[in-house]
Formats: sequence, structure tokens, C-alpha cells
Amino acid sequence: MPKRNLQILIDNQKTVYFPGDTITGRVQFDVDEPLKVRSIVLKFVGWANVHWTEQRSSGKSSHTVHFRSHEDYFNFSHTLLSRATTGSDEIVLSPNSYTYPFSVTLPYNIPSSYEAYIGQVRYIFIVDVDIPWAFDIHAKHMITVMDPLDLNTIPNLESRAEKTDQKVLCCCCCASDPISAHVRLERQGYVPGEEIPFWAEINNQSNRTMSCSKARLLMSVSYHATSKTRIVQNYLTQIKHGEIEGGGTEAYVNEKLHIPVVPPSFLKNCRIIDIRYYVVITVDPSGLGFDLHVPVEVVIGSIPLRSVAQQHGLALPDRQAPIAPIANLPPPPPPYLGAPAGLYDDIAYPPALPQTTFAQSALGAHSTAEAGDTEHTYGNTNFAPVYTYYDWSKPSNNTTQFEIEG
Repeated sequence: MPKRNLQILIDNQKTVYFPGDTITGRVQFDVDEPLKVRSIVLKFVGWANVHWTEQRSSGKSSHTVHFRSHEDYFNFSHTLLSRATTGSDEIVLSPNSYTYPFSVTLPYNIPSSYEAYIGQVRYIFIVDVDIPWAFDIHAKHMITVMDPLDLNTIPNLESRAEKTDQKVLCCCCCASDPISAHVRLERQGYVPGEEIPFWAEINNQSNRTMSCSKARLLMSVSYHATSKTRIVQNYLTQIKHGEIEGGGTEAYVNEKLHIPVVPPSFLKNCRIIDIRYYVVITVDPSGLGFDLHVPVEVVIGSIPLRSVAQQHGLALPDRQAPIAPIANLPPPPPPYLGAPAGLYDDIAYPPALPQTTFAQSALGAHSTAEAGDTEHTYGNTNFAPVYTYYDWSKPSNNTTQFEIEG
């Protein structure tokens, strides 16, 4: 059985790139016996995809309905070896290790990489070795593209945000006095690695005991198919308090929710996947009754607010004037979602990211296997993007650290 090894190797083992960056590397193909080939072609593609299924019933039968949408950002192709490039009628590779260098430049205005079960934004190198009268050989290599969201380009993120809501519990046709909650944040813009300080007060004016209250950081993602939108919500971090007796109160005083490694808000430049984040205060009633939820939106970016960076001894360069305040973004559909697609396209590249670590997404790795993959497809079949993460405990040297954790 012949041994063949096909790899796509990126120079300096770099894994994170910004729109406009040039990527250099090489394709390495090792063969241990003579091999006829028609061609070796390298492709580099960028796309977003959404797909999920739902079961529908009609009488005694049921069927599966597929919901899909897709965006292509680019599709580059380069022939590394062919009869045209060699001038020969037949290409026979003798036992050896063959190297084919490549260089490609990313377009501007493309979204950050993203991985989830029903939606992805992927940037993939694919090399195909066309072998006559035999199975072709393929290799894949994925990279992370980080489209930076500079919090300083969105006005009002340094201003306070607060919200109050209440709910009346009903039991046996009798309405109780309301349960109310108020939450306050001193600012609205953050980066991964920061903690969100918040203050909240819960007032239980009913005669029932509330089982608990929770403060949580919510990631809410809307996936837009051609005919339907699906909303997926995940709580990233949580602080829980105990029971609140009837007539009692509960308070959160300068408590903090840690922001893990997550993609930036909005997933700008992607029209089919939208990301929002919220600090949510939840009150759970004991027994029957619906929870009270009080959400306050926060924006998670990749470049911190200048005032916050200065508190940690970091000097951000002057940047362009703000483009649009968050208050002017399209209103979020229920429960807490929105999609400011196409905004903030004029950020300068490469961005100045101070004291930044690039760490693996807290959302974890997902399978990258596709329908056409076979046992002759080389490369890792699981991938987790990496995003910016700020460790304010480290002394600043005002340099960008391309360090991968996890």
C-alpha cells in the first residue's frame, strides 16, 4: 500500500489573520512510489452557512423541513501543477517530497470566523490532487479571520445603562402584588477578559417566596434562513442568589460577570448570523409562574474603550470618528436580538491591539467534516476559532501578542 502525505502548511504556524492580510505558506506532498497525476489545485474559500431542520406532522405522517441560507465572500483557485504548467502530456511524480509555495491576500469587509452547530463562518484552504483511475486526494486547513470591532467607533458605550421591569403572579384568578427588578451598568462596551460590574435590586411585593435570582451573561444568536429566523441563546457566566421571601428584597452590589473568549457583537459583514450580548437579571418564582427577566444589552468588541485601556496603562492610537451610535441600530426582534449588518466597514487595518492574547473560543470546537469528505481527505476535522482576550493583570508593553491559548 503506497504511503502518501498531503499537507497545507502556513508560514510561522500563524493561525489568526485580519481582513487585508496576506497569507503565505506551502503545500507539501510526499509520495513513496511513482504516481501519475492530472493536476494539483489549491483553493481558498470564505463563506457563511446556516442550516437546521424541523419536523412537521400532517395526520399520521411526518416529514423533515430544511431551512438554509448561504453567503460566499470569496473563492480563489490556483493550479499548482498541471500538464499546462509542465508542458508535458503526462505527469509522473517520482518518490520524493514536493513543495508548492503560495501567497494570497484576504479581502476587506469580511466577517470574523464563527463556529456553531447550525451556523458557521469559515475560511478554508483546500488542495486537490487529481489522480487518474484512482481516488483523488484532498487536504484542508482552516484559519481564523478576526474582523475587529473597535468599541471606540460606537458612541455612548461609556454611558450608563439601566432597566426596570416587573411581573404580576396570578394564582387561582387572584393577582398578587408585583415582583420588580432593576439593573444598572456603568458602561455598555467591554472586551473578552474584562468583568462587567453591575448593580441590581429585586423587590418581591408578593406574598410568595421566590426560589432564587440569577445574574447572567447571555449570548443570543439569530440565524437567518431564507424563510425563517431561528434564535439560539446560551448563558456564558452566572451568579446565583438564594430565596427571596414575600415582601423581601435582594441586592447585587458591584458584583461582576466575567466575559469569556467569545466572538464580537453583531458579527459585522455577515448578513445571515447576528450576535448580541445581554446582562440579564432573572427571578424564579417557586411553584407555578413565569420567570421575570430584565435584560440590558452590552457590546463586546475586540478593541477596548480608550478610557478603559488608559486605566490599565495602555495607549490606543487615535482612530476615526464614530460612525453610528448603538441607539440608532435596528431595533432588536424579541426576545433580545438584532442585526446591524454592514456597519463599521471603514476600520483601519491592521488594527492596533494592545496586550492582546488570542485564545480558543469558549464555545468549543465543532466538526468541519463535509458531505464530500472521504478517507482520502487529510486535515483536522474539528476546529475552534480564536478571538481576542485581554489579561489586564499582565504589565503593558503596548505590543500585540500573538499568543494562542488552549
